[in-house]
Amino acid sequence: MFDKKLVVIGAGGHAKVAIDVARAAGWLPVVALDPVGPGRFCADVPVIGSDSEATSVFANGVRFALLALGSNRLRLRIGEQLEQIGFVCPPILHPQAVVSSYAKIDNGTIVMPHATINSHARIGRFAIVNTGAIIEHDCTVADGAHIAPRSVLGGTVSIGREVLFGIGSVARPGSSVGDGATVGAGSVIIEPVDANEMVVGAPARPIGTARA
Repeated sequence: MFDKKLVVIGAGGHAKVAIDVARAAGWLPVVALDPVGPGRFCADVPVIGSDSEATSVFANGVRFALLALGSNRLRLRIGEQLEQIGFVCPPILHPQAVVSSYAKIDNGTIVMPHATINSHARIGRFAIVNTGAIIEHDCTVADGAHIAPRSVLGGTVSIGREVLFGIGSVARPGSSVGDGATVGAGSVIIEPVDANEMVVGAPARPIGTARA
């Protein structure tokens, strides 16, 4: 059995849940890195410094990393930096998630309990599929996206890079959301959402530019 120790990047609310998921999936979070610095714990994992300490953690024999940051852009950027150091960022799936054997989930992505990912869906790198989210057949979710709790993607939906698809939102089959867009909580997507656009409502309407 290979060593399943991992370093957690982040020590906020999302990290608490991510640590639970990692443990349920058989991983052993041993240290956390966060700008708050050392001297505290996150879900009983000691925080030993910021992500600048990652190289020394790797030198001390920890080879796996879990990105537990809510910011899509930051999670993707730091994840890529960790891979350059040599860390492996495995996909981590809660055992109570339902994932088709025909689905593809890339490195760095976390799948929370009671999420469903159906046949031939493709989830990119360093994405979040949050609690109870449903991703139907043939959907694509690009790198760094976050599919929030209880949201639903109908079949063949396309979600772009670093998209925040808000809690409880729904996308009709065949719809699309462009890179960097934000879909507000409870929205219903029936028309294409442009890159970097913020939309809300049912049906969803643009209200401005998404925050970086």
